[in-house]
Amino acid sequence: MPESRTLRLQRSLAALVLDAEPPVSETFDGFREALLAYRDLARPSLVDPLESMFPVTLALLGEEGAWTPCVDAFLEARCVPSGHHRDIAPAFLGWLARTGWGRDRWPFLLELVHWELLETLVYRFEDAPAPGGLEPRPGLESRVVLDPATRLVSYAHAVHRATEAAPRPEPGPVHLLAHRDPEGLFEVLELTPATAHLLTEGASRPIGAVLGDLGIPDPAPALAFLANLRAAGALAGFAPREG
Repeated sequence: MPESRTLRLQRSLAALVLDAEPPVSETFDGFREALLAYRDLARPSLVDPLESMFPVTLALLGEEGAWTPCVDAFLEARCVPSGHHRDIAPAFLGWLARTGWGRDRWPFLLELVHWELLETLVYRFEDAPAPGGLEPRPGLESRVVLDPATRLVSYAHAVHRATEAAPRPEPGPVHLLAHRDPEGLFEVLELTPATAHLLTEGASRPIGAVLGDLGIPDPAPALAFLANLRAAGALAGFAPREG
């Protein structure tokens, strides 16, 4: 079935904004200067949020002349669901994950972008009431319940230490607990493999059983650690033993 004139116009306008080299077809004959001025206004509304959301990634790719080709490839993929700022950065992360762009050259790139986006997602997480029936202090039979905004993540590179001045993260596994403090500010805690295991497994199994897995004979320090995490806003509380 032939394309309608409206659909052809829509696709031409999308190409005008999203393609690296703007095609000004015969469809727009006589409007070239006006359309290029529109591109100059519309394209930055998609690019600027990426530059502000991912400053370390911008520094990394920019120093090797790869930032603009990366953004061009992303926009040409037509995967931005809307022009809202909140949708552009997650779409960029999803595109990197699907395509693997730059992964051979920068094996840590996806992790770095995920980390830079994570801070915003945690900070802006919509407030929700804590689950009911939780206890304020942990016991050996209770389970860990994270705050709804808290995220426990593991990376193969220390991306949380990368900066605009030094954007290449050191290789090596890291476990991070990203959360909001009681005032709503973003905080991150670097965990040991043992504490990361405790928080992960302790969400579905009794804390005492997980400590047994880890070979920890004295549970007091671990229980104090969990109580401190709740006071810091990372945990919602502790689910009592069922039954």
